[in-house]
Amino acid sequence: MNRLSLRATLLALIVASLGSLGSYYLSTQVNNQLQEQKYTKIEGIAKQINISMQESIDIAVHDLQALQAFYGASNLISIEEFNEYMHILDIENRAHIQALSWIPLILAKQRESFENEFKKYYKNFSITELNKEGQFVTRQKNPYYLPVNLIAPYSNNKRAQGFDLNSSSTRRESLEYASTSGYMTTTARIRLVQETGDSYGVLIIAPVYQSHASLMDAGQRKKLLKGYVTGVFRIDNIIENALNLANKENLVLSLLDTTEQDNSSLYGKKNIDTLFEFNLSIPNRQWQLQVLPNETLQAYFKSISIALWVLIGGITVSILLALCYYILQAVIISKHNINNLRQQLQGQNEVLEITVEERTKTLEDNNQLLHSNVEKLTAQGLILTSLMEDTQIAKEAAEQKTIELTKTNRDLDEFAYIASHDLKAPLRGIDQLASWVVEDLETGDMKDIPENLSLMRQRVQRLEALLNDLLAYSRANKQTNTSTTVNSREIVEDAFALLFAPPDFTLSIQGEMPTFTTMSPPFEQVIRNLLANAIKHHDRSDGKIQVNCCERRSYYEFSVTDDGPGISPDHHQQIFKMFKTLKTRDDVEGSGMGLALIKKIVEYYKGKVHLESSLEKGSTFSFTWPKKL
Repeated sequence: MNRLSLRATLLALIVASLGSLGSYYLSTQVNNQLQEQKYTKIEGIAKQINISMQESIDIAVHDLQALQAFYGASNLISIEEFNEYMHILDIENRAHIQALSWIPLILAKQRESFENEFKKYYKNFSITELNKEGQFVTRQKNPYYLPVNLIAPYSNNKRAQGFDLNSSSTRRESLEYASTSGYMTTTARIRLVQETGDSYGVLIIAPVYQSHASLMDAGQRKKLLKGYVTGVFRIDNIIENALNLANKENLVLSLLDTTEQDNSSLYGKKNIDTLFEFNLSIPNRQWQLQVLPNETLQAYFKSISIALWVLIGGITVSILLALCYYILQAVIISKHNINNLRQQLQGQNEVLEITVEERTKTLEDNNQLLHSNVEKLTAQGLILTSLMEDTQIAKEAAEQKTIELTKTNRDLDEFAYIASHDLKAPLRGIDQLASWVVEDLETGDMKDIPENLSLMRQRVQRLEALLNDLLAYSRANKQTNTSTTVNSREIVEDAFALLFAPPDFTLSIQGEMPTFTTMSPPFEQVIRNLLANAIKHHDRSDGKIQVNCCERRSYYEFSVTDDGPGISPDHHQQIFKMFKTLKTRDDVEGSGMGLALIKKIVEYYKGKVHLESSLEKGSTFSFTWPKKL
């Protein structure tokens, strides 16, 4: 009996040990599966937070690019146009943007007139800076200023109006980089001047030039700089939505500026041990989003409460099985009953293993579904970015079409004026002269008839020239030309010879004249009209005409200089309009279409016409022509 009891006890201890070991292994597997499930869920949420923050940054950059294009397409934008654009943009409801503003480049000599102009709209407007106590004071004298001119929403940001960004070293460094490179740039973390509290943010700065920045080098960009458009972003606003989701999941967020050598913190604390790290792209800078669990979530990972209950339950079951086995072994000596007890124990273990396998499969299916949702969200984000880029391209095309339509409408208005005024004037003169001839014939007075007939022929010729020039202007740039190689020196010399200038007129060509491939007829027409204009409007029978050319990066700049009577600066813009002359047509015969035709042809080929002249000091007409069409 003692021997049987010892055997039963030994077998019971073996069963209890095996059951405990099995329970420990099972609890470990359950704990690992639960932690992996939680980790996968947190990873998906962290990716959602990263995508959400990157989308907010991309939307803000697109808004700033749209404002940059808006200012780049116009020479002068009024306060009303700026406010209307902000209303269309719905800036009041753009939670991720603190403000959008226009920063013009103001030279020292322009400061007084600039401040006086805006005092008409904002009584206390002036260019300011911050002193050492953080108070706004009048900006000291400087070669140039970059004040906050127009800003929206105005009610929450009016403290910043007039603040000279050039007075801050952090802002000045970013402004200089943007102006010379032509790219958007982001400042380091700064204290926002429009905030009264302890609030930090960043500025995204985009330069605006008088012409396309990609066609210029750094020096030209600096010379042709009109100003900047800026986006003001509070870091709290950028990270607000992400924090709401992170707090629900017991996550802690930190935002670092990895562009700086010390990886300075934009939000939260810089951590060495993080759960996830994501890089965020922002113009000219790199941010890093760190995601780590808070104390509650860390305690969850360390906790093994479910696994502990599995272990306790398994050990308890093992002990009970061992006791049962001992009792059965002690009561029923039969080997048959012992085998039955073992079969029952194995069956229970198999059921437990099946349950664990089913739970593991369920967890794997849930993880696959979560991964699939994250991939779909990422794909949708890429589609949204592509749609926003297409929208920006369509918007730029619409703005270009609007500019072309405006110019066409202006030309139509001028044509209507000509039809109702300039074309009627010669006809009225012819009618009046004809009536005088009829009266002289009736009275038999033949003395004035030859003179009146001569005047009548002059007005008929003037009307014919007017119609021919009007036809030439309407056909300008509509004829199909083929590119040919032209020698600009020969074109100038041939044009001067064909104009039959008075004998005492001389032509001198200075420096090298280029030979290049271009549309020959329109180029020859511009040269011919400029030389004809210099001869026709000269106040003496002798004169000197000088032609030269300067080679630029992507175009040639030709100039025609005469020593004639000159043109008052008050008329520099007027003479380029259709049928505008500074003298009466009885004094100088002409339709007034020459310079208007020149301007239309040059601007069609993406060039510009410029006049430098003053009374009694001659005139210089310059125009640019592309090297390659």
